[in-house]
Amino acid sequence: MNPSDATDSSDSTRVSLTEMGIWGRRLTVQLGDQHEEVWTQIIGDRTEALERGHEAMQRKLLEFRLGSERGEALTEALMLAPQPDLIAMVLEAERSQMQSRLRREIPDPVSPRRDAAAGERIEDFARRAEDHHGRCAAQAEARAARLEQLLAARREELLALPREELVELARPRRIDVECWNAFARTCDDWVLLRAVRRAEDHDQPYFQQIADVQALHPEVKEQLRRGYRELEHPEGDALPKFSAATPDSDSTT
Repeated sequence: MNPSDATDSSDSTRVSLTEMGIWGRRLTVQLGDQHEEVWTQIIGDRTEALERGHEAMQRKLLEFRLGSERGEALTEALMLAPQPDLIAMVLEAERSQMQSRLRREIPDPVSPRRDAAAGERIEDFARRAEDHHGRCAAQAEARAARLEQLLAARREELLALPREELVELARPRRIDVECWNAFARTCDDWVLLRAVRRAEDHDQPYFQQIADVQALHPEVKEQLRRGYRELEHPEGDALPKFSAATPDSDSTT
C-alpha cells in the first residue's frame, strides 16, 4: 500500500484538537412575529460556568445573612406565608436526612456474585440475581412506606409549633432554594454566552458580554437554554464537559 494513500484516507477525518468533540446546529428563536437564526454549539467547559454559579450562590447567601435588609425582609415574608407552605419547606429540607436514615435501617440485601469456582451455572445465578432484584424492590417499598409515616408524624409536630419557631425552621430551606436558583441561572447564562454563535459565522460569538445574556427576554432565553440542552442531551450531563477555545472570561464581566 502506498503510504500517501493512507495519508489521503485519514485527511478527511482529521480535525484540530480544539474542534474535536464540538458539534452544533442552527436554531430558530421565535417571539411573536419576530425571529432570529443563531448557531448553538457544545462549548465543553463546565468549569467557568460552575465557578460563576458558585460565586452567584455565595453572593446570594450573603444577601440573606442575619441582620441584613434582605434577611429581615425574608423573615417578614415567611411570617406572612401560609402555614402549609412553611411546613412543606421544613419537610422538604428534612426529607433527605430521613431517607439516609431509612437506607441504614432498611438496607438493600448484598448483591449476589456468581460462584464460578463452585461451578454455579449462569441460569442458577440469573435466578439468584432476579430474586435479589425482587428483594431490593420490596425493601424500597418498605422505605417509601416508612418515609410517609415519618413525614406524617413530623407534619403533626410542625402543626403544633408557634409560627416564630416554624419560620426559623423554614428560613434555611428558603435561603437554600434561592441560592441554588442563583447558581442554576448563572450557570445557564455563562453557557449561553459561550455556546450561542452567529448563524453566518460560527466562530463569531453572538453575545459580547454576560450582561447581554442577562438582559434577554425570558422566553428568548428559555428557547436558547432548551435548544442547548437538546443539543447536549447525547452527553447526558446538564453542563458541557470539555472546552473549545473561548475568550478570556475576565473580558466579559
